[in-house]
Amino acid sequence: MSAKSLKILLKLPALFIAALIWFLSSQSTLPEVKGVLGWDKLQHLLAFGALAAMAGLWASPVFWKRRPAFALLLTALSGSAYGAIDEFHQYFVPGRDCNVWDWIADTLGAFLGAAAIMLIMKIIENHKRKQ
Repeated sequence: MSAKSLKILLKLPALFIAALIWFLSSQSTLPEVKGVLGWDKLQHLLAFGALAAMAGLWASPVFWKRRPAFALLLTALSGSAYGAIDEFHQYFVPGRDCNVWDWIADTLGAFLGAAAIMLIMKIIENHKRKQ
């Protein structure tokens, strides 16, 4: 597989997750798990964590190495911005609402996902150094 093909393939999961989030946000109702406190916020956290982690793959390993704090911030803020757009979108979906607490869960998830991909990039870089 060529390097160009690999770069394209690494970008697909983020696009898929973003599309899935948009699709689910367009539904008037979603199934709920009974008895799980805060399940909705956990779903937001996990979805946007996954989105940010996969969006972090859009930046090159060199960028993560040279500017890790900036890469983390850029990735997390991108996820947070998408969360804000998604919450605004839900305002227009019957049966859904625009909720600041959902956006906060989105933002926290995006920061955790960005931190996870930053950690993975550091592990990869340390592994390369040892070889």
